[in-house]
Amino acid sequence: MQQIHLHHEDIEAIAEFASKYPDSEVITITADSSSGIGSIIKVSVPTYINDDHVVVEKTIADESSW
Repeated sequence: MQQIHLHHEDIEAIAEFASKYPDSEVITITADSSSGIGSIIKVSVPTYINDDHVVVEKTIADESSW
C-alpha cells in the first residue's frame, strides 16, 4: 500500500481545480516520489474544449514546496 501525504492547502487546491471543471466526473491525482526527497503531486481532469476531448493537468506540489 502506498500513502500520499498532503497538506491542507494541497487538498484545497485540488478541490478548487476540480470545481473549475464541473462536467468532469473523475479527477486523477498522481504522486511521483522518484526523487527520493518528496513527492510531486499533480491533478488532472478529462474534459472537452471546442468539442475535443482533452486532459487538463495542474501541478499541486513540486520541489518548490520542499
